[in-house]
Amino acid sequence: MIFIVTIISILTISSSLSEFISRKDSQNLPQAIIIGVKKCGTRALLKFLSTHSSIAASSTEIHFFDSFNNFQHGLQWYRKQMPITKHNQYITIEKTPYYFIDKYTPLRIAKTLPEVKLIIILRNPIIRAISDYVQIRNRHKIYPTFDELISYTNFTQWTPVKIGCYMKYLHRWLKYFPLKQIHFVDGENLIQRPWEELEYVQKFLNISINIQEKDFYFNSNKHGFPCIRQINGCLGSNKGRPHPTILEKTREKLKDFYSKCNAQLKQLAQIDFSWIE
Repeated sequence: MIFIVTIISILTISSSLSEFISRKDSQNLPQAIIIGVKKCGTRALLKFLSTHSSIAASSTEIHFFDSFNNFQHGLQWYRKQMPITKHNQYITIEKTPYYFIDKYTPLRIAKTLPEVKLIIILRNPIIRAISDYVQIRNRHKIYPTFDELISYTNFTQWTPVKIGCYMKYLHRWLKYFPLKQIHFVDGENLIQRPWEELEYVQKFLNISINIQEKDFYFNSNKHGFPCIRQINGCLGSNKGRPHPTILEKTREKLKDFYSKCNAQLKQLAQIDFSWIE
């Protein structure tokens, strides 16, 4: 009898230990990656998603798959850059906006994480270009106006403008990933009605809809940008910066340039955001 009780005790302890080991905190490769686009709201989206109890979100841009030379460190290095995953978190997610435009990244991710879910945030490319310009201008004491830069004959080769022709980069991704593995977030709606975009993303990730309208408020000190109801729920001081007013002829010039890109994007991505004409 004592022998049987001892065996049962050992089995119980073994079972409890196995459960503890399986539930202990760990670092996992991501099940989802926000791959871009720069100045479209990637940081805001990650911040909002990080409040979900099922998600472990990276705190920094890792640049593992792109041309920043971290890929040479290997997969174990990449895993160690991931956030600690609690036992109730089954989605690990990282964000590196440069992935979207980098020519090496699509194939590298496809070979390394073929089942990963990709999230791409897109916004009106004119507004995106202005936002990019504001960030660049703030690094310089003297810098041309946005209108001056767009007046140049080669303005389409300026990176802040070029990135906004999203379909040129999306073509690369669709060589390796089907559309069902890619979710497109409307960056304009993310600012106006973030809970709607978060609902779509949560459904895409196949997790419960925990992040809802009641979790957001709009901060007048951040030019009306949305914040989530938690400690430090608003983005930093470098976010939500005012944009310069641009000339109407500048806007029309960009609108003409992006019209073909947007039409092709709409067909390629099978999306119909309000700003795509």
